[in-house]
Amino acid sequence: MLINLTLIVSLFMSSGSQLEIAGDFVEAGQAYFEETDVSGEARIICRFLEESLYSGNSQHALDLITQLEQLRFESSYFDFWYARLTWNCGMPQYACEALDEIGGSRWLQSRAKGLASQFRGDAAEAAAQFRLSMTLAESSRQRFYSALDLSFALIQTGNYEEAEDIAVFLAANFPGESLPLISLALNYQEQDRFGEAMSILQSIYSGDEYTFISKHFAAAILEDLE
Repeated sequence: MLINLTLIVSLFMSSGSQLEIAGDFVEAGQAYFEETDVSGEARIICRFLEESLYSGNSQHALDLITQLEQLRFESSYFDFWYARLTWNCGMPQYACEALDEIGGSRWLQSRAKGLASQFRGDAAEAAAQFRLSMTLAESSRQRFYSALDLSFALIQTGNYEEAEDIAVFLAANFPGESLPLISLALNYQEQDRFGEAMSILQSIYSGDEYTFISKHFAAAILEDLE
């Protein structure tokens, strides 16, 4: 019955949606472009932007923000992305102040406050804000980002088991996403489980399903471990 229902649902989904769910984000973006599905295309670009900001790839992040500026978005999202970009560019005080002042949806505000707290070194407050943002999320993708943020914050608070549970859940339910695995590897690194951390990072680096941004991020962490 479940298989039949899945098949029926897939018949009504666009090729872009099917590719996105499968974790083939490059092909999904191309399909959305060909289908003139602007919201789908924007969602894929945002996904690559999150990956770039997390990995510290500032130039690529700026390029993606520039692409998104051609689409319709609330200005608060651009404030949010540029604030995080300034953090990556070595301006922590400005980044935190900008994140504190983010407007827009309650979900975005809570996530921004969580990141500001995390950047200031207050991981406990960051975790509290990320938990709140999860309850305020309006889509599975928003909940994914909030949960991902939470997993990283929990590593800083020393709540390794919960952080691991979240990362494992996200990796299992969002194919093609490398950031939950990065969180898991950093979690193991903090616990001196270096062999397990390196195995995860090597799987990202060698995996065809992951982007060059992910591979570069994994390689940089591997270099620190060796």
